[in-house]
Amino acid sequence: MADNLAGTWHGVYCEVDGETLPASYPPTLEASYHGNKFSIKVQGKVEHEGTYSVDEKAEPHQITFTYTKSSKFPLGQPRVGIFQVTGDTYKNCLGAVGTKAPSRFNTTANSNTVLTILRRAATGTATGTGATSDVVIRGLNW
Repeated sequence: MADNLAGTWHGVYCEVDGETLPASYPPTLEASYHGNKFSIKVQGKVEHEGTYSVDEKAEPHQITFTYTKSSKFPLGQPRVGIFQVTGDTYKNCLGAVGTKAPSRFNTTANSNTVLTILRRAATGTATGTGATSDVVIRGLNW
């Protein structure tokens, strides 16, 4: 797996279908990667877990998530996206479950894509708690 993803990341920016989510939401997001497993917490509660794989030969690099636990997405189906890690910043752009990966790090109206930017967590940091775990933009749960 991608060694540069290993560890815990905290959200700093989220965008869904071309709309920026409220500034209070990203700090509640925490993504952890260990081996080939991932977990996503919102407000300290695990919302998604599963396995992931990366293709660093693809340009941009691709990441595929397969959910074994999710409050929103079907289990066992691939969710493909693109990602980039630069220093302590991790950016990903994901399409809907079962669709192909986006080609760029942006979202547009009705694209069923989500762009997230996270920063590597410093040792001993806690997850934020400022927003609801159910984010609905244009009828889509993220």
